[in-house]
Amino acid sequence: LAAMREAGERMPGFGHRLHTKDPRTARLFELAREAGADGVHMQAARAVEKAFAAAKKSLPINVDGAIGAILADLGMNPAAFNGIFMIARAPGLVAHVIEEQIRERPMRRIDPVNHGYDGPPPRSLAGP
Repeated sequence: LAAMREAGERMPGFGHRLHTKDPRTARLFELAREAGADGVHMQAARAVEKAFAAAKKSLPINVDGAIGAILADLGMNPAAFNGIFMIARAPGLVAHVIEEQIRERPMRRIDPVNHGYDGPPPRSLAGP
């Protein structure tokens, strides 16, 4: 892992463009623990994250890494992981498509730097 980091290679399952710690990871790991699925893969992912933090090189577990560790601890076949990652992203993609269709003109240029979220404020999604 250190050699990958030194070579500037991406580490699948680690790192995030915006967050120094991916907020989704903690919740996924919490749910997995509650379900009794806190196994060797989740522990290894957290150990890697802690090792980089101790070396002052922040490299947080991202949501894909968390999902991968949890699925591995559940004993799932790694060949299914990419499909499950895609399913997890589908609701967000659908929401983006609907927002684009309703609010924006088609085939416009989007400034990759000068943009921001202007949707509804954060809200609790906890059930009754």
